[in-house]
Amino acid sequence: MTKKAENKIAGIMRLVLVGVIILAQLFFLALIIRQLKANSVILYFVLELLAVLAVLGLLDHYQNSSYRAVWLVIILVLPVFGYILYMLWGRAATTGRKSVSTQETLRRTSQFLQQEPEVYAALEQAHPGRKRMASFLIREGFPLYKNTCCRYFPLGELQFEQMLKDLEKAERFIFMEYYILAEGKLWDRIYEVLKVKTRQGVEVRLLFDDFGSIITLPNDFIQEMKKEGIQALAFNPVHRYISRLYINYRNHQKIAIIDGNIGYTGGTNLADEYANIYPKYGHWKDTAIRLEGDAVWSLTVTFLQMWETENRKQEDYCQYQPTVNIPGDGFYQPFSDGPVNNPHNPAETMYRQLISNAREYVYITTPYLVIDDAMVETLSTVAKAGTDVRIITPKIYDHWYVHMVTRSNYGQLMESGVRIWEYSPGYMHAKTIISDDDQAITGSINMDYRSFNLQFENGVWLCGAPVLKEIKEDILATLAVSEEIDLESWKRRPWWVKFLQNFLRLFAPLF
Repeated sequence: MTKKAENKIAGIMRLVLVGVIILAQLFFLALIIRQLKANSVILYFVLELLAVLAVLGLLDHYQNSSYRAVWLVIILVLPVFGYILYMLWGRAATTGRKSVSTQETLRRTSQFLQQEPEVYAALEQAHPGRKRMASFLIREGFPLYKNTCCRYFPLGELQFEQMLKDLEKAERFIFMEYYILAEGKLWDRIYEVLKVKTRQGVEVRLLFDDFGSIITLPNDFIQEMKKEGIQALAFNPVHRYISRLYINYRNHQKIAIIDGNIGYTGGTNLADEYANIYPKYGHWKDTAIRLEGDAVWSLTVTFLQMWETENRKQEDYCQYQPTVNIPGDGFYQPFSDGPVNNPHNPAETMYRQLISNAREYVYITTPYLVIDDAMVETLSTVAKAGTDVRIITPKIYDHWYVHMVTRSNYGQLMESGVRIWEYSPGYMHAKTIISDDDQAITGSINMDYRSFNLQFENGVWLCGAPVLKEIKEDILATLAVSEEIDLESWKRRPWWVKFLQNFLRLFAPLF
């Protein structure tokens, strides 16, 4: 048996165990409710009353209509059972010890992200029409930077070739944070460099998501890294807080930092498919950016915040600040988001603002288009007003049920004038939105409920940067090899597909 197969089997066994525990909880919960209904009518009635109050609370508390809809259905169809499920799982993003710990870490470390007034004044003068975008993120605690150079990579393999060169030059520290870290040819190359660097005295840290990497890494991976002098942490192990369903809240951020002066982010994980080493879903279309200069500091702080949340030890942030001055054009504003913000989500708000403010065009690449009514309305309104709105999703998908929901959203958008393409050569994994040649957002954020509400994400807002021209040209080139969806053909899909799409769409927030 190959090592890759062993890792997969071990990971599946862990997931099966977690699944069995969750099913056991549901079974005993149903059993208790049955006993209450038969032997304690008064208590059962009280729980039904609380379920009604929960429904009223849902109508008032959560902004996301899709989230409200799915829990309203569950509670109304299964009043007591659904209410208890909601109390256990529906509110987990804003309760529990881990959430409190994360919130405290974010509050305490906000002191390291302060806005320089002269940078904002320069944006206000150069791009007065975009100051609202910057102001919003500044109020959210994310500074705007100049003195930064940005390089765009239209494919993952191009990014990794440059990243390896940068890693080889590291002198102080290397931080790497990814949702998926997988053994393979790409990791082998990176690992060899990291081992050399640790022997040279460079501090190396790896933060990976436990769920995302559960079938791609061996169970003793952290111990093996420790032997080589590499610090490694698994974010939010799947076996923790099972009663609160914290398995649902993942770290989807993608960040690599070298010496505090160079930072990478984008859609790519550390796995072979992201570099097209093997065709998992046809050609893998992904993108990334390389920042050098002042803006890297925000990426460093984001990494340390996530590391500290999992490690439970306070970090000395100041020792990881940038040490070089880089002249550069444009403005850069890295930001992050996560479930502890619910129902207030900066990433979703930034997407909506960018779309709403678009005048000439807005182009979007995303692997998923699982959006609520408010986002559909935003896109539709802008398209009806004459803005050229184009979206590229995958032709070859990874999760059939998510792709069904993605396609279910095509109709209303196309009827409003939005044009939709599917990437024919394979899988579209890039997460970028650009408008009017002067602003864009790129990073780890998908256009779906999970990215906007359930996962820790990161992105960079770019304004007036030279790299925007390359981003637009790459999207136009991608459109040329993609298949545009025809509205009339979409309407003629089989009835059972329509039914399944609408059914899955209702429960999309639980995917």
